[in-house]
Amino acid sequence: MPPRIAPHHIPGTPEHQLSSALDREVLYTPKQPWPDEAYVQWGNGIIPANPFFEAFVADTFLRGDADTIDAAEEKAFAKYQRFVGCEHVWSRTSRKRGTYTNGAGWCVKCDSFKSREFPPVVTLGSKRKPISKSELFLIEDVDPELDAIMDAKYPHEIARRRQDKRELTIRRRIFGISGNYF
Repeated sequence: MPPRIAPHHIPGTPEHQLSSALDREVLYTPKQPWPDEAYVQWGNGIIPANPFFEAFVADTFLRGDADTIDAAEEKAFAKYQRFVGCEHVWSRTSRKRGTYTNGAGWCVKCDSFKSREFPPVVTLGSKRKPISKSELFLIEDVDPELDAIMDAKYPHEIARRRQDKRELTIRRRIFGISGNYF
């Protein structure tokens, strides 16, 4: 069974019609023996305009860039083979990319990426973090007219802004700050 192909590459789908209207169509059929659960897509990049091939499989993302889509698929498949052949040692930190706190991990042996390797790091005690001067500005009713304009223009944001203001007010009280500073 072939891998799952992104709908914008399948003629007759609404996604393909939209994709074809926006850009020149890239006809291609994957040639490598990708696993059944792989989800693949390909094309010509925008900036830079290099052919690429991408595969999403086993909570990882594999991308190959080359002069042709064929060669790009070969590069992506080589990464996949390295991924399945490795006895992974996962880390939140990559030598090239820094530290991830969103649950992603990098193998220290093969440099593969895995999206859900760790639980996300949660910042504890965010309500006890000292309040900054810019956050104080968000609490104060400096310009009620501007607040009314914002509420009218972005009604879907009213609840979030009120919640943010409540949380900032609690933090201000925890640190004994009172009065209008602006």
